[in-house]
Amino acid sequence: MEQIIPEPPRIQLLDGATIDRIAAGEVIERPASVVKELVENALDAGATSITIKMEDGGLTSLVIEDDGSGIPFRDLPLAFERHATSKITAAADIMHVGSFGFRGEALASIAAVSRIRCVSRFMGEDMGGMIEIEGGELVRREPAPRNAGTTITVDDLFYNTPARRKFMRTAQAERRAILKLVTKFALAHREVRWLVRHDKDVLLDLLPAPSLTDRTRDLLGPAVIDHLARFRFEKGGFSIGGLASRPTFTRGNREHQFLFINRRPVQNPALSQAIFQAYREVIPAGRHPVVIAFLEIPAGEVDVNVHPAKTEVRLLLEREIFGMLKKSLQEGLSLRQADELRPWVAGQDAPAGTGAPLAGIATAQDDYLREHFQRGGSAGYEYRGVPQGQGELFGSRALRDDPAQQTGSGVVSEPSGTGADALHPAPFWQLHRTYIVTQIRGGLVLIDQHNSHERILYNEAQKALAAGGRRVPTQQLLFPAHLDLTPGQVQAWQGHASELGAMGFTIEPFGGQSILVQGLPASVKNWHEGQLLLDILDDLSWDEHPSQEHQVDLLASYACHGAVRAGEPLTVPEMQNLVDQLFATDTPLSCPHGRPTLIQFSLAELEKRFGRT
Repeated sequence: MEQIIPEPPRIQLLDGATIDRIAAGEVIERPASVVKELVENALDAGATSITIKMEDGGLTSLVIEDDGSGIPFRDLPLAFERHATSKITAAADIMHVGSFGFRGEALASIAAVSRIRCVSRFMGEDMGGMIEIEGGELVRREPAPRNAGTTITVDDLFYNTPARRKFMRTAQAERRAILKLVTKFALAHREVRWLVRHDKDVLLDLLPAPSLTDRTRDLLGPAVIDHLARFRFEKGGFSIGGLASRPTFTRGNREHQFLFINRRPVQNPALSQAIFQAYREVIPAGRHPVVIAFLEIPAGEVDVNVHPAKTEVRLLLEREIFGMLKKSLQEGLSLRQADELRPWVAGQDAPAGTGAPLAGIATAQDDYLREHFQRGGSAGYEYRGVPQGQGELFGSRALRDDPAQQTGSGVVSEPSGTGADALHPAPFWQLHRTYIVTQIRGGLVLIDQHNSHERILYNEAQKALAAGGRRVPTQQLLFPAHLDLTPGQVQAWQGHASELGAMGFTIEPFGGQSILVQGLPASVKNWHEGQLLLDILDDLSWDEHPSQEHQVDLLASYACHGAVRAGEPLTVPEMQNLVDQLFATDTPLSCPHGRPTLIQFSLAELEKRFGRT
C-alpha cells in the first residue's frame, strides 16, 4: 500500500494584532507593569510631579499624570507603534543608554490589551493633543488643551485577552503590588512629588524630600530610621552607598531590601547574596536587614535589556561588584568580625599576643543573642496537661511544677517506687537553648522549641478564627504601644483588622499612619516592643496570594514571629508546659511550615551506635 505523506503545516506570518498581543504578554503582566512603564516614561520626560489613580486595583482603570516635557502632537500616533522610541537611534546606543526605557514596546503593548487615552502637550507647543486607541486600533486623534506634560488613562486592562484577565489576582493584591513599585521609585527619586490614590482613598502623598533619610522616614516609618546607618564605598568609577540597618534591627523577610543601579530598581541574585553574606555572622538565621543600596555603574558595564520588563540586570563585572557591596556594608556598619572575637574551643592555644586561651569569648552573634533573647524566657503558658493517648510517649505522669523535683541543670529526680507500675516523670533538658531533650520509655526525643511553639500559636489562633465570635485570650499592656506604620503596613492592618482582633490583638487607629496597641495574645512572649506586630504586617503588606489564602498567611506569620526563638533560655516548667501544649494540638509532629517539631531516637538505635547489639 502506498504510504500517504501528510502535507506539512505551512509557515506563515502572524497578523499584526496577534504579534502585538504576544509582545504585550512579555512586557505587561499586570496593572503594576503598566504603572512601571508609564512612570519610567514620566521620569525620562523630566517630571517633578507624578500622580497615579486606580480603580479596582488598576484592573478597571489606571490614570498616570505627570508634568514632564510632553509629546509633540505630530508624534502621538508614532508613540504607540512598536519599536518606536526617542531614547536611542542605533543598536550601538543600547549599551550606553541613560534613560529608563528604550525598547519601544511599552505603549504599543499597553494599547494592544486595553482601551487607552493619552492627552499630552509638548512644552514647546501652544496646544496639546489627544489620541484614543482600543485593542491596538486608532479610534480618535484631535487637538486638546492641557498644561505641559502627559495624562494617560488605561481602562479595561486585558479586556480582549480573557485568559490573561482570568489569572489576575485580587484588587487588593494588585493595589499592593503598585504601592510596592511606587515605594521603590519614590526612594530613588526623592526630588519628585508622588501621589497615589485608590478609588477615593489616598494611599501615598509624598512631597519632594531633601535627603534619603527623610524619604525613607516617610516610606518606612520613623521607628526604622533610628536603626539605620549610612554606608559608602567608591572604587575605579564605581560607587555604592545608601542606608542599612544595624545588626540589632532586623525584619522577618527581605521586602525592605531595595537595590538600585543608576537609580533603576533592579533584581540581581548576586547582589542579594552579597547582602546576606555581609550580615550572616551578626544576625540570627531567618532574620533580614533593611538595606537601601544605590549602585552607580558606568552604562557600558550593565545590561538592563535582559528581561522585557527591565527588572533584572546583567553585570559585566558581577564578581567585583558583589565584593564591593559586601565590603561597603561590612565596613560602613562595622559588621566584619575581628579575629580576636572568634570563638575558641577550650584548651586550644591562644593566638600570639593574646595571653590566656580565649575559650568562651563570644562572637558578635552571641552578643546579639545575649542582648535580645536572655530576657526571661516564655513563662506564662497555660497548663493543659498531657493529652489523652500521649502518656505512653512521655511517661504515664507528666512533670509538675514541683521545685523539689528540679535542679539547676534541668535534671529531675526520679520518684520513689518499685516495680513496673511505678510512675516515671519525664526529665527535661535544654540543649544549646534551642532543643528540649526528654527521656521516653523507648529512648529519647529532641524537640525543637521554636517549631513546637509555632504549632501551638498557629492552632490556637486558627481555632479562634474558625469559631467566629471566639477570641484568643488577650493580655492588656500596662502602657499602650504607639506604632508608626508604613503605607503597606497600614493596608495590611486595615485588611486584616478583624482577624487580628480575634487572634488577641487590641488595636486602635491613632491618626495618620499610626496605631495604638493596647493588648496582645496572652500566649505571645516575643512582643519586643511592637516588633512582632510590625513583622506580621510586613509579611502581609506585600502578600499577593488569593484572598482565600490570606488567613493561612496571617496565621503562619503570627506563629513564626510570636514563637519562642532559638537561643532563648527556658526553665523546666516552661519546657514542660510547651510540650504539654504541643501534644494538645491536632498536628503535633510538624510546625505550620511543615518542619518537624521533634525527632525520636529509640533505645535500639542508641544500643547499635554503642556496639551493644
